Amino acid sequence: MKRYRFMFKGLVQGVGFRPFIYSIARKLGLTGFVKNTGEGVLAEFQGDTTSEQITQYIIAHLPKNAYLEEIEVYEIEPVESEKGFYIVESEKNRISTVLPYDLGVCEDCRKEFYDESHRHYHNVFISCTNCGPRYTIIETLPYDRENTSMKQFKFCNECEREYSTPDNRRFNAQSTTCQVCGPRLFLFSFAEKKHIHGEAIELLDFVSQKILEGYIVAIKGIGGFHLVCDPYNETIVKRLFESKRREGKPLALVARDIEVVKKYCHVNKMEEDIFSSPRCPIILFEKKTEQFSRVNGNLHTLGIMRAYTPILDYILKKTGRDFLIATSANLSGIPMIIDEGEAIYKLEGICDYVLYHNRKIVRRCDDSVGFVVKDKFVLTRPGRGFAPLRLKLSSTQFVEKNILALGGHEKATVALKKDDEVIVSQYLGDLDTKEYIDFYKSALSDLLFLYNLEYDYIACDLHKNYFSTVLAEEMAEKYAKKVVYVQHHIAHVFSCMLENNLDSCIGFAFDGTGLGLDGNIWGSEGFLIDKSNVKRVFHLKYYSLVGGEKSIKEPVRLAYYFAYEIDKSFAEEYFANSNFLSKIVKAARLLNYPLCSSFGRIFDVVGVLLRCGEKNNFEAQIPMVLESIADKTEEGFYDFVMNFEYEIEIDIVYILQQIINDIKRKADRSLISAKFHNTVAKIVVEVAKRLRENYNKDIVVLSGGVFQNRLLLEKTVSMLEKEHFKVYFNSFFPINDGGISAGQVYYTIQLLKNC
Repeated sequence: MKRYRFMFKGLVQGVGFRPFIYSIARKLGLTGFVKNTGEGVLAEFQGDTTSEQITQYIIAHLPKNAYLEEIEVYEIEPVESEKGFYIVESEKNRISTVLPYDLGVCEDCRKEFYDESHRHYHNVFISCTNCGPRYTIIETLPYDRENTSMKQFKFCNECEREYSTPDNRRFNAQSTTCQVCGPRLFLFSFAEKKHIHGEAIELLDFVSQKILEGYIVAIKGIGGFHLVCDPYNETIVKRLFESKRREGKPLALVARDIEVVKKYCHVNKMEEDIFSSPRCPIILFEKKTEQFSRVNGNLHTLGIMRAYTPILDYILKKTGRDFLIATSANLSGIPMIIDEGEAIYKLEGICDYVLYHNRKIVRRCDDSVGFVVKDKFVLTRPGRGFAPLRLKLSSTQFVEKNILALGGHEKATVALKKDDEVIVSQYLGDLDTKEYIDFYKSALSDLLFLYNLEYDYIACDLHKNYFSTVLAEEMAEKYAKKVVYVQHHIAHVFSCMLENNLDSCIGFAFDGTGLGLDGNIWGSEGFLIDKSNVKRVFHLKYYSLVGGEKSIKEPVRLAYYFAYEIDKSFAEEYFANSNFLSKIVKAARLLNYPLCSSFGRIFDVVGVLLRCGEKNNFEAQIPMVLESIADKTEEGFYDFVMNFEYEIEIDIVYILQQIINDIKRKADRSLISAKFHNTVAKIVVEVAKRLRENYNKDIVVLSGGVFQNRLLLEKTVSMLEKEHFKVYFNSFFPINDGGISAGQVYYTIQLLKNC
């Protein structure tokens, strides 16, 4: 008779792991117990089975949503006269563990929802150990019902039986509930200024009909409210754009299954797998139809997610629509709404009805967004189903000190390094408004509480005016911590290095703008990196950022300036409002505009020259259109010259001059766009080749918001691989500024290890 103590670490809470261990023990005839702890799941097995046999059986039969990072096994003294195997009460502590992410409704629950003979028939909050809310309902650890917002809903006899029966799929499923004992649905009408009463399905039937009639409904989901309406109704789509003040910005669509998506989009195997997975992110699919052109801002992609709640699934089925619009319910500059009182107060005039439930959303979590490149899912917004992101450090990455990183200014996230883990928060927005700053501070406090982090260093951006940097300095002074300032683009590259366990590379960070080490505005940077040693070796030749910050939203200013300097007559003829723009040229010669090397701004300029727009109503609107019009079959590129005087520099003016010549000879803009994309990719390859010759490095890392451009990323990776480089780009951490906090952590780790 032997007794073994197992500690399971990884995603082992909120995924039915304890019931799974219970069933394994019963099948193998073992006695003992299993319980949640802050570190993972602890189990003790006693019997005549070896620890190796137990381990092999567990690994071979893992629950589908669980994964194991580590199994610690110890032989201990047997317990005499022990009978049976039990799930015991969890330890009450807040030690670091893997927080379970929210899961979309599973196929078993979906079938039961529509099965008239099943007790969960039309249970709009149906869930089990394989699906349902997790991260958005957790108040503290460990993950037990009394530590979630489900604690207010006391089990009825039937739910208690399911929850307590080891062979039941809802055994110890913390979010399980039914129509008798669970949350309730409520429907508020703005027109009638009152609630409309009815049973859950009656309210869903009513809402479905109203959507077909051309109304907008705010629906409370797992991580916040969505605005739901009919994408086939041009009038209602126009109204939604106008009321949200987001003209041209693509709206997310929701579908019941992948077969519907295939009718309108090209879908590869990996996209299908991710779409059908429990994580249910919004995936940017390449469209093969011009339908929904207004919904997606005339871009080449459609953002579609699977109906991850029974409520959305039922409304889709009831309306008979292939898709419904399901976009975040928020106003410009304000985070996604999570509270029904706030929804009723703030959404009047934007929607017509508010459908909500009385289960509290503990933490706001937007829908995750990403796209597939080279069989990798590139995450651009971490949220429901992915957050919090957690990476276990390798032995070569480990340092003892704990680190807090506060990220950047846009697409903000915060990151923690605790022991051998790096944890990154959900998307926290752009820190331009009080509302987003309050959300950011709340999420920071929440993460520090959940992980009980005592940190030694605070990492932040080099830009002293960022709110996150100001906060870092305030916290450092208050708690006597050390601050590590990490340059923006260096952090981009280090985020990708972290997830790929690299400590040396050629790194390219292309984005909009970020304060450089020399005080200028960077955004086309190439680095040689060896552990904590970073040397900038490439950038575009500096140009004046004409218009300053205004040029970000109104890139026509910068485009006209470049065009005027290259070909005055062309500029005056090509731009209609030349009187206004000529004033910009005069101002450029009088005012001391900052020097800039940003590739993001150049994508804006080329987009303006190719009539993709003159203003960015939202971030990267013009570059997104520029990508959409490109001829994917074109392989030509523009000539460029590399200057080697100090760092490798390329003068963008020479490339823009060739683009203007193509415009003057009336070349198709799809051809020009493609050649420009190819040129940027070619620049990366040629610079990397020169650096390989000089420094004997063949690993290339790509990061930064410009590489959210799927065409550019695919071209660059393919061309580099053709030249036999080993190429890495962000997949686990966001490739845009959402990954900055992770990069700040890893840069600090390298400093601690090598200084």
